[in-house]
Amino acid sequence: MRKKSIILSIILSISFVAIFSITSKAISSNEEDFLKYLITKTYPELKEEKKNKGLVKIGFNMLRKDEDEIASHENQEFIKITVNDKKNTETNNKIAKPSNNKKPEVPQKVELVNGKPQILIYHTHGTESYEPERTGNYHSLNRKYSVLAVGDELKKHLEEKGYSVLHNQEYHDYPSFNGSYSRSLKTARGVLSKYDSIKFIFDIHRDGIDIKNEEMRKSVKKQETTTIDGEKVARFSIVVGPESANRTEVEKFANYIIDISNKKYPGLAKKVIVKPYGKFNQFLSNNYALIEIGGNANTIQESLNTTKYLSEILDEALKNMKR
Repeated sequence: MRKKSIILSIILSISFVAIFSITSKAISSNEEDFLKYLITKTYPELKEEKKNKGLVKIGFNMLRKDEDEIASHENQEFIKITVNDKKNTETNNKIAKPSNNKKPEVPQKVELVNGKPQILIYHTHGTESYEPERTGNYHSLNRKYSVLAVGDELKKHLEEKGYSVLHNQEYHDYPSFNGSYSRSLKTARGVLSKYDSIKFIFDIHRDGIDIKNEEMRKSVKKQETTTIDGEKVARFSIVVGPESANRTEVEKFANYIIDISNKKYPGLAKKVIVKPYGKFNQFLSNNYALIEIGGNANTIQESLNTTKYLSEILDEALKNMKR
């Protein structure tokens, strides 16, 4: 009996060594492709960044996450402009479900302190640009045509209405797109630690798809643009991350803003979009809105025009929430 057990152990050991050797040889024969497959399967957004960085280095950088890292693919959700074609964008829109249609509740009342910052505007993806700036597939450091200019304009209109606004203009998606949210989280936390008077946070983005031709550009622009008092205006939307612990409150705030917009300027706002995954730093405040103003098919002027109407909408929402 003992002899049989020894023979069986030897046979199993030989089999294991043989299988391991064959597998190792298969993997090592094309190690780069194998690693490429594993990493891009987990992080599809690397399709763009791998062009200018070593694949292994990118993989390990992506896998190195600290406690502040949003581990639920937030960057992937906002890489549409560089990896998605029209077909994929349509698929994503089906996955990203709209919020329910219940009558929005008024969010919890807050106290605003005069003379101190009350609103923070910042940009996780500050290089996102509009027509006519097509550099870098609509990712440019020319702030004149980017979301930074849109943030400036929104700040101006809100200050005209009596609010104290802090506009942070740091780039968090340059020189690397990956890790944008962890970097913007660090920035936002730094600002909030200095100013506990800030009660509202707006992360301003722009939507975008990979436009293949002029016909597609016209079609996309038509969907992303409306007219108010004879003026061409880019539409806006609000994105919610479902994995944030305060998702219910953040979604309530978003729905409240959209409801006011629909009453004041029908057609200006699109539905609140709840992404399939992600937090998008929204756990920082219940009164946090990730706002996409226009898309890459819109001109910078159309997006700047939006801020005038958006500031009126936000003003009404904030006044109703003021304690």
